[in-house]
Amino acid sequence: MTSPRVFALEDLFKFNHIVLDPLVEVYSLPFLLPKILEYPELVLAVDAPGGRLIGFILGRRIVDAKESIGDGKDQSWSNGHISALAVAHDYRKLGLATRLLTTLRDMMDRKGDWYVDLFVRGKNEKAISLYESLGYVKYRWMPQFYANDHGYDMRLPLARDVERKSLEGILINKVYSFGNMLYYLLMLYLLGIKDILIGDRWLE
Repeated sequence: MTSPRVFALEDLFKFNHIVLDPLVEVYSLPFLLPKILEYPELVLAVDAPGGRLIGFILGRRIVDAKESIGDGKDQSWSNGHISALAVAHDYRKLGLATRLLTTLRDMMDRKGDWYVDLFVRGKNEKAISLYESLGYVKYRWMPQFYANDHGYDMRLPLARDVERKSLEGILINKVYSFGNMLYYLLMLYLLGIKDILIGDRWLE
């Protein structure tokens, strides 16, 4: 199997066939470039035997973040974040995404990060299944995070987080997410009734 390598800037001219796939989350160059330049060692690519770019992962680190963990006191810690992951359509189901994710996880483990997280569309069941198979959990639900879909923040505790403190609060998040979902559904229902009433008046 091909081994991940460091993403080079010239790869930006080679990945249109990957990012223009309808199943891939499309990001603009102004979004990608600063992140590539910030942590270039955490941006990896894989090539086909002929040298064609067939996948990439865009990782970054959040250093000295303030977050309440454990006993509720704010602590400074660092975590990894995956901003983008994509594999060319013809090369899916070959383990490339798993290889990219595990390679990046190991790199962040060596840096002493507490966890890795990522955002994923709620409708992207295959991606969610892949992440869960690697140990990621749905940490919180994010209503309308995408223009036409909800999202999940998924987390994977790393070796430093022996007690899995980075997942504390997940129950509260689930209750909060459930409340948000009920509110969202109620608003859709009320707006639907409003549209019906306005439509009936217009017909009169």
